Amino acid sequence: MAEVSRDRAEVNARIVYWGCEGAGKSQNLRAAFSKLRPDHRGEIKQVPTRIDPTVGYEVLPISLGEIAGVRTQLELIAVPGHREQTPTRKQLLDQVDGVVFVADARAERAEQNVASLRELQQGLAAYGRRLDQVPLVVQYNKRDLADPYAIEDLHRRLGLGSAPVFEAVATQGTGVLQTLSTISKRVIRVLRDQAPGAAPAPPARVAEAAAATPPTPVERMESAMLAEAEHPEAGAVAEAARGAEALLQPGWTTAAGEIERPAGVRLGADLTIVSVGTAVRSGDREVALPLVLGDASGRTGTLLLTLRLDALIEPGADEDSA
Repeated sequence: MAEVSRDRAEVNARIVYWGCEGAGKSQNLRAAFSKLRPDHRGEIKQVPTRIDPTVGYEVLPISLGEIAGVRTQLELIAVPGHREQTPTRKQLLDQVDGVVFVADARAERAEQNVASLRELQQGLAAYGRRLDQVPLVVQYNKRDLADPYAIEDLHRRLGLGSAPVFEAVATQGTGVLQTLSTISKRVIRVLRDQAPGAAPAPPARVAEAAAATPPTPVERMESAMLAEAEHPEAGAVAEAARGAEALLQPGWTTAAGEIERPAGVRLGADLTIVSVGTAVRSGDREVALPLVLGDASGRTGTLLLTLRLDALIEPGADEDSA
């Protein structure tokens, strides 16, 4: 679990990036390193394993600054993917505070993804924990090389429908900070909920100052991103972090309370967006956007959202009215 120092008002939490070999765990750390300001992250360290010192795993320390008056630091770990490193991966799960399951979205890697998830569950069980007791975010990496329907099928097979999901292309930095922001928020929330009883009531003036809403982990992550002038897409990524989190909240319902697929599969009202495909222009003023929706049971359904873009003033309207 996280190391909490009350004397120094400090929290150090560990987040493990887990997945099969070649899924993109280390690439996530490198992309995060390149997008975060130097004063909010350390250097990526290569730690040799005990089994084979020539093989290592990568660690990236990140500082979120002070959250509710507590200095908060994260340690991101990309586990080694080699088959013989199973004991090392298991050891890195000891006292883990959050997990990012990085799945290789390509159809030919489906079995390796399922096996990696099974190993994750078994590794946690060895420490008396279940996956649903640990903050979890799922990332489908290499989406640029995968069929959207292959991602839907993989999501169904993994059965992680209740976890936030992001598609990513880690080599391009796409989806990396959204994933990191969301797992950070979930870890901090759990640490707060698990904290011992509240401290004695402070004086009135101190209580009034504390009444202000503290910055959320997402806001802390945004402040750690590169300035837009230094990194043009940083502002867009920060906005995407907020938007993606909002999209993953439940609440998409119809008048009947559920959505029915033509094939007859019925999804409940508690839906999340599993993945978002590539928008395709349809005609002069329409854009078609494929969505994959899922419920807590892991069932998924595909929805094609069509947006029509109408001009407020038709071309030539001013001349006609004159």
